[in-house]
Amino acid sequence: MIFTAVYPIVPIIIPNKQACPTTIEPLAKLLVRDLPSYANRTALKNGTRFQVPEMSQVIIASQANLEPLQLPGVQHPSDPNLHQLFITTLERQTFNQKTSKFQQYHWLFLVQTREGWKLSQSFSRISPYPLVSRITPPHESSQGITAQAIKIWLRDCQAGVIRS
Repeated sequence: MIFTAVYPIVPIIIPNKQACPTTIEPLAKLLVRDLPSYANRTALKNGTRFQVPEMSQVIIASQANLEPLQLPGVQHPSDPNLHQLFITTLERQTFNQKTSKFQQYHWLFLVQTREGWKLSQSFSRISPYPLVSRITPPHESSQGITAQAIKIWLRDCQAGVIRS
C-alpha cells in the first residue's frame, strides 16, 4: 500500500506595490520617517562603524522643512526644478565607552526625473547636542552616509517597497 501526503495549496500573497509620491511633501514625510533605519543600515553595510573605534547611530530625524534656504558661501544648483529639503538628524556616538549626542543639519536638493526622484546634491553641518558651541561650516556631503541612505531609500521608493 502506498501512502501519499496531501498538502493544502496555500496561495502566495504578494503585496501590492506602493506608488512613490510624485510631490515633494508626502515624499519628504515618508523619507524622514525611514531615514534613521536606512542611515544606520547603510553605515553598517559600508563597514564604517568597524573601521574606527567609535559607534555612531542616527536616533531620529526632524520633520522636513521645504522652504528654500540660502546659506552664505554655499554654491547650489540654480535649476528651478530642484526641490530643497532641510532636515536635522539627532545622532549618538560612543567612543571609549563614553556616549555623546550631536546634530547634523542636512540641506538636500531632490529632483524628479523620468526614473523617479534623485538626490542631486547635499550639504551638511554638525553641532553638539545640546548646542553648546559653534556649528561647523556647511560641507558638500553627497557621498556621505546620510546621502547614501537617501539614495537607497529613493531607489526603494521607486521600486514600490516603501510602505505609506
